[in-house]
Amino acid sequence: MEYSFQRIYKDIVLKLKGIYPDEEARAIADRVFEHYLNLTPAQRVLSGKSPVDIEKIPLIEEAISKLLNRVPLQYVLGTAYFMDIEFLVNPSVLIPRPETEELVSLMLKYYSGIKSAQEWHILDMGTGSGCIAVALKRYLPGSHVSAVDFSQEAIQVAAANADKNNTEVHFIIADMLDRTQWEALPQSDIIVSNPPYVTQAEKTYMLPNVVDFEPHSALFVPDEDPLLFYRSIIAFAEKKLSPHGSLWFEMNEMFGEEVRDLALKQGFTTANIIFDFRGKSRFLHAIR
Repeated sequence: MEYSFQRIYKDIVLKLKGIYPDEEARAIADRVFEHYLNLTPAQRVLSGKSPVDIEKIPLIEEAISKLLNRVPLQYVLGTAYFMDIEFLVNPSVLIPRPETEELVSLMLKYYSGIKSAQEWHILDMGTGSGCIAVALKRYLPGSHVSAVDFSQEAIQVAAANADKNNTEVHFIIADMLDRTQWEALPQSDIIVSNPPYVTQAEKTYMLPNVVDFEPHSALFVPDEDPLLFYRSIIAFAEKKLSPHGSLWFEMNEMFGEEVRDLALKQGFTTANIIFDFRGKSRFLHAIR
């Protein structure tokens, strides 16, 4: 077989087109080339029929084999980008989503004109890969950021991401549903969370590469109690959020009004639903 850049790229795209649309297959092939061969698409084209390092071939073949079994690209490569920051990911944490990037962007825009925000205490509840906590610390460097997750494996990934990106985040292993553990968590000026919010009934409509590989404990809530995490975090905020502090949620579009009502009933003075880039009621910003 000819191991030229051109030939290998075409072979990868041809294989991936069996399960992915053409444009997505090419985008995935580009990421594989960038990751394993350190080539941008333009550099790959210029390399043309030049031979690929033979030692890289088994790595690429293994990656394509996993992709053909619908393992998410980010898990295959072990990395994902969020807010222009590279994060380590594995199946113990969710792959960062564009919606969550939008949540962080909204927060940064909101606090960009408030000088004192640089020194505020921020708590990320259900941190997973640590993408929210690390990004907030990166772009609000004077802030004090803590992050909580019940999963020791997730905290290990999140801590590695903080180290990788030279950000100081305090990580805590705790279950945000367990009220007996709340006292050990810090008082905060800002609480942010992207908790599990997909109902079991919605699982039927989800792609297999999500359902089969991403952690269900970070995705799903019982059909009979879809507000489980929001109710708990809002109650926690009543005890641990500073006066005039803010609560930020990513949420299921079907339950935006219910989450908003929970916040108002719990004593928040304002609670505003914010629509995402798809026009869905995806975020809540509540102020005490």
